Amino acid sequence: MANSGRSIDEIRADLAANRAKLGKATAEAVESMKPKNIAKKGVEEVKTFASAEIGAAKAQFVDDEGGWRTDRLLMIGGAVLGVVAALVALNVVANKRAVTSRAKKEVGR
Repeated sequence: MANSGRSIDEIRADLAANRAKLGKATAEAVESMKPKNIAKKGVEEVKTFASAEIGAAKAQFVDDEGGWRTDRLLMIGGAVLGVVAALVALNVVANKRAVTSRAKKEVGR
């Protein structure tokens, strides 16, 4: 075997350091695989994602000075009002059909 220029004590010190690194890496891997820690990491990721999405949604309605963008709020309010009006109209039509149908059945008796 060729002499590498390192003493036996240096080689032993390197082996001890490598053993310590391997032990630490193994302990960290085992710790990261525990279900509790996996769940905790998942919850943190969901919180981060939700926070970013809420911030992005809020940015659509707040201008650079922190005031509300009334043009967008009015547009959304109008859309909601339109949907409510359409649902009310459909309900009225459905009720009118039901009343007409009942009246026809009673006349036919």
